[in-house]
Amino acid sequence: MLLISFHHTVHAFSADMASAMDLEIFNKCQDSIDRDSEIRENIRNLTKVIDQHMRSILSILSTAHSTPSSSFPTFAARTTKSFQFQKEAIQKLASLASQHPFYKYNALWSRTLQNAAFAVLFRDWLVNEGNAYIAYHSGSSKPEERDEPTETSKENDDVRSKVGQLTSLERVCETLGVKPGLEDENTFHLTLEEYLQATISLINELSRLALNSVIMTENSNYSTPTRINYFIKQLQAGFLILNLKNDALRSRVDSIKYDVKKVEEVIYDLSLRGLIRK
Repeated sequence: MLLISFHHTVHAFSADMASAMDLEIFNKCQDSIDRDSEIRENIRNLTKVIDQHMRSILSILSTAHSTPSSSFPTFAARTTKSFQFQKEAIQKLASLASQHPFYKYNALWSRTLQNAAFAVLFRDWLVNEGNAYIAYHSGSSKPEERDEPTETSKENDDVRSKVGQLTSLERVCETLGVKPGLEDENTFHLTLEEYLQATISLINELSRLALNSVIMTENSNYSTPTRINYFIKQLQAGFLILNLKNDALRSRVDSIKYDVKKVEEVIYDLSLRGLIRK
């Protein structure tokens, strides 16, 4: 009886120890899950703030579809404060995200940074296009009316030379307050793929602008579609250089041809009507 009782006692003690050990493991797992959930929630809250500022920016920039090109620089300047607020929010996100491996939570903010980069690209393009439009339609921009180069004419030539230039990755990162992901991928940065995705979004937006700039009931603009046509074809040629895998980026790159075709149809129709030079 004593031997049987001893065996029962040992077995019960062993079971209690195993149970205690198992519970400790699960308690640690739960602590890790709770910490991870808290980090994710803090990141989501910051991305919501960034998205809010971005919506304010895009609501202003979207007026390009219903205003003359000469007004582009004016309303683009109205986004300055929102860009600054957005930059501050992104820096807070960078401070939090830098405490952890970059790609562990990257999916939580990747789309937000991609859209923010697109806003920078669109803003800069509108400013350049608006300045070029003003310079082109000013009297000093016509070579036949100049006896000799002036400071104004040189400035206008410089403005026109910038038309069709894509804002660089470094410039976009500077505006957003982040580092480009070309040197150190362990720090918080804008990845090259996010920048390329933002560039494709710019192409999508400009294909809409090419049509809308023509169909405005007042101040119809026939020169902007021509410059858009040249610009997006140059970007398309650039993307064709890339050897991409069969992923989401490759799929979007393949869709660029539809935007190019849409703009080409606008140019073709304007040519038939004699509204632009063939």
